[in-house]
Amino acid sequence: MIRFQPELKLHSAKIQIPAIMVVLLIGLVAIGFFIFQAKKQAELQRLGLDDPEAKKHLVTEPMTKKAQEQQSKPAPEFELTDSNGKLQRLADLRSEKPTIIYFIKDGCPCSETYEPFMQEFARNYLDVANVLGVIDGTQETARAWSSRYVNPYPIAFDPTSATMRKWEATNSAFTALVDKQGNLVAYWPGYSRWMLEELSQKLADLTGVPRRRLAIIDGPSKLYTGCSFGDEDPSEIVKGR
Repeated sequence: MIRFQPELKLHSAKIQIPAIMVVLLIGLVAIGFFIFQAKKQAELQRLGLDDPEAKKHLVTEPMTKKAQEQQSKPAPEFELTDSNGKLQRLADLRSEKPTIIYFIKDGCPCSETYEPFMQEFARNYLDVANVLGVIDGTQETARAWSSRYVNPYPIAFDPTSATMRKWEATNSAFTALVDKQGNLVAYWPGYSRWMLEELSQKLADLTGVPRRRLAIIDGPSKLYTGCSFGDEDPSEIVKGR
């Protein structure tokens, strides 16, 4: 009996060890899953895509097709006042340098998320290209935006969004590249990492400078548009038109 008891305890311990390991393994997997989900949620929040309705801001095929139809056509001219009260004419801007035009909606999270990428383009290409943001709202709206982001380029305003309609920019984050002859070289209905790469390449080709290295790795993998300048549900835009 003295010999039998230790063997029984050892046998019992052998049965319990695998169970403990399974519990630990499940715990580690659960912790890893929660860490992964937390990082994913933080990334979505950083990109402004944590809103359950964010899926509606994916660019649709009709939106892409409609924007592509505008390419190689003369860019619609405009005259707008910027946050400093200066008149901004597209004809003046693009005759000097190729020009990036992008549209902003006040209060739109996607516009806010997109802004740093335009700042990155300005830091790298303002010596060879002009950049102009056009926001819906008043001069105060433009001033507040420009002050908040310390824009190194002008922010023009359009209280009626007539310019957006003229350019058929249904949503914010529509972005255009106009050459010195006034042609719409490229027009995107939203932004993504690949779109930013494409814009950089086209700008380098137009200006004859080496393509600059941009900090755009955080750009979304899919093409996202911003909030609508009208009352439409972003997922329904251009359907039936």
